[in-house]
Amino acid sequence: MGWIILGDHSDNRMISKYAPDLAKIRFYVWLNQFHWLPITVLAVLLLLLGGVSLVLWAIAFRVVLGHHATWLVNSATHMWGTRRFATRDDSRNTWWVALITFGEGWHNNHHAHPTSARHGLAWYEFDQSWIQIRILKLLGLAKSIHTVTVDSALAEQEV
Repeated sequence: MGWIILGDHSDNRMISKYAPDLAKIRFYVWLNQFHWLPITVLAVLLLLLGGVSLVLWAIAFRVVLGHHATWLVNSATHMWGTRRFATRDDSRNTWWVALITFGEGWHNNHHAHPTSARHGLAWYEFDQSWIQIRILKLLGLAKSIHTVTVDSALAEQEV
């Protein structure tokens, strides 16, 4: 939990390493630096429109649920599940975490291939986030998407 609260979320070198195309777009660099600003503006608008109860449901509940899902992925998938890839950590693929976190439970796959947009590599690894990315691609809103398949990833590991 400390990395979320105390971490440096404005580290643009990290963006350059994992998403160099995003590091070239000023809006995303700005959003990385001032990630708190849009939600703060939205909270104020919702407070004016619907009062405290709307802010609690639309902001607080969603943020708490999102953080708990993140913590679940970063704890449960390092304790339970299977390991397809021999990574330098204890990450695991945990199907039940994947179902409730839109595919993030395929954590060993993610650690083995962190730049892949697709974490559910096998046909039985349901990955809702990958489905959403494919829809964005069909709409022309996502381009140059890097993915690996289970076959290419296993072949890469054997080399």
